[in-house]
Amino acid sequence: MATFREKLEGHFVPLLVHILGMRRFAKLVFSQGLTQIGKERADWLAGVMADQDGQLMVSAWRAAMAFDSRRRLAEIGCPTLIIAGSNDQAVPIHHAKMLHLGITDSQLVVIDGADHALIWTHSDELMRVTDEFLGA
Repeated sequence: MATFREKLEGHFVPLLVHILGMRRFAKLVFSQGLTQIGKERADWLAGVMADQDGQLMVSAWRAAMAFDSRRRLAEIGCPTLIIAGSNDQAVPIHHAKMLHLGITDSQLVVIDGADHALIWTHSDELMRVTDEFLGA
């Protein structure tokens, strides 16, 4: 939760889960955040999310909001590949840049035009970048 907007949205998530319930909350999330995937996949993902326990979701969300690993990033001593989508609204690019700055000798690759669903929408590029990093 690095920006004011992220903090504000973060504090609204538990309220939205409570008011909307998991199914409607999931549909809202996927209608806003994963615009590059088809309706069938978005519906499937929303269903997976909707089947989760709302109280556990809120508990995990609050724990994630409170967790800040930035001071420990310098302890990472292994080769690290950070991949981000240039249009990711769920986890904006400044998070990937922060990781890259904090992890010595990390490599940051930004996939142009990709959003949070890059695993499905840009899978060929994701595999190519990963294979290059791993030396495959």
